[in-house]
Amino acid sequence: MGALSIHTTPYEQRERPAGEILLRLVSLVALALLIPVLAQAQSAERYSEDAVKAVFLYRFTGFIEWPPTAPSGDFSIAVLGADGVADALGHLLADRSIKDRPAHVRKIKRPEDVGEACVVYVGPNRAGDLKAIVAAAADRPILIVSSEEQGLAYGSMVNFILVDQHVRFEVSLSAANRAGLKISSDLLSVASRVVAAGATAIDQPGSRRVASRTGGDVHAAFR
Repeated sequence: MGALSIHTTPYEQRERPAGEILLRLVSLVALALLIPVLAQAQSAERYSEDAVKAVFLYRFTGFIEWPPTAPSGDFSIAVLGADGVADALGHLLADRSIKDRPAHVRKIKRPEDVGEACVVYVGPNRAGDLKAIVAAAADRPILIVSSEEQGLAYGSMVNFILVDQHVRFEVSLSAANRAGLKISSDLLSVASRVVAAGATAIDQPGSRRVASRTGGDVHAAFR
């Protein structure tokens, strides 16, 4: 797989060149934040798909706000059907914390093993398990991430997609809102697609989120 690429879809086709340049700068800033962690993710294989997904899973947590009702104690990330991602994530979490809490990853084999996880990642070709986890976690503050062609339609909040052999992601603000999670508009700005229906995002101080809607899709950017 080639080097990590983050793609941002222009929020308006009529956007002026200056806006397009700014979108590219936003992507470059996000990439710069990812590279130092990615370098540690997997020394034997350069930027493998599993390593890139592990970095994203780790970084997602910094752009999401969990409600007070979320599980306390260690910050647990459960991984089902993706041992390579779990292993890479385990290396990333060594000696690191998330939300000022000790963090660890757990490999699980059944949807009912989610337990008190704050994040659940379901690997590709596991649509049945994804649906079961979404059903079991209904209304619980759990970030569910998938790698399915129809991942968002099945109920996940974030879904990995491959475009030109590069890992990108799409976001469902609707699903996040149902779970009581707030997603930073900074994260939305580098998503390939954002689906929203009456949901809200965290707007960072000093920034302005501009969105154009086509059906249920929202392409967000900052300027």
